[in-house]
Amino acid sequence: MTNYGLVIDQERCIGCQACAVSCKQENNVPMGQFWNRVLTEGGEKMDTPSGGYPEDGGSGSLDMQYQPTACQHCENAPCVKVCPVNATYTRDDGIVEIDYDKCIGCRYCMAACPYNARVFNWDEPEHMPEAGTGDVEARPQGVVEKCTFCSHRVEDGLDPACVVNCPADARIFGDLDDETSTVSKYINEYETDQLLEDRGTKPKTHYISGEMSPGRPQTSDKLESELDDVSPWSDGTDDLPSEAADTADGGSGGGHHSIEGDEVPHVPSVKSGGDD
Repeated sequence: MTNYGLVIDQERCIGCQACAVSCKQENNVPMGQFWNRVLTEGGEKMDTPSGGYPEDGGSGSLDMQYQPTACQHCENAPCVKVCPVNATYTRDDGIVEIDYDKCIGCRYCMAACPYNARVFNWDEPEHMPEAGTGDVEARPQGVVEKCTFCSHRVEDGLDPACVVNCPADARIFGDLDDETSTVSKYINEYETDQLLEDRGTKPKTHYISGEMSPGRPQTSDKLESELDDVSPWSDGTDDLPSEAADTADGGSGGGHHSIEGDEVPHVPSVKSGGDD
């Protein structure tokens, strides 16, 4: 059975906020609200480091990292347990969603969530433009909302908007129960952490740190599982079956590099720090 999850390579993340903006645009998130956030680990304000500049020929101590955060779609989700009307539920594919028609706005789920991943519409939601954005219907006043892994896109065979629009390919989405998926390979290959593991929520977002991964492999906006007839490591001829790609290229398609067995392609190892 499919069990969707996300890998975020913090060594690749550049803190550009593209994930937050594309999420807001795609999901018609109201003004003043964000489902996806990129926090700064460093100074007191966004994009400010901790430490000090070099003095008298010293090395200095400036340090700054980025912490992308959204709903973790936990396997043992506390929000699901506390909802008195079963408005929050876990789908068969592992995505945690909210039935807005059932939500009574009690906000128990917000209190139970240790990741501060939910927002509440205290007022009538405002959008810019007024007609809204994306292909998702606006939620009404008085309900809680959050990241859905862009379930409307997933159902159409597409990766979430934040994954597709990350310019650093730092976000990789896929089936955690499929040993051949890129997310599963990266979790096995690299050092990964989950937020607040001690809470027992079993979050399905894994963070790579310490060594940079090759990142999201496919250039297509389709789910990796939808590219069975195409190498996900394509260098440009996307969404074409192998024979069609050969015809289009006028050759043997030698620019494609497939994954075999447990092999994971590597870029040269880069230790902690990313693009710092």
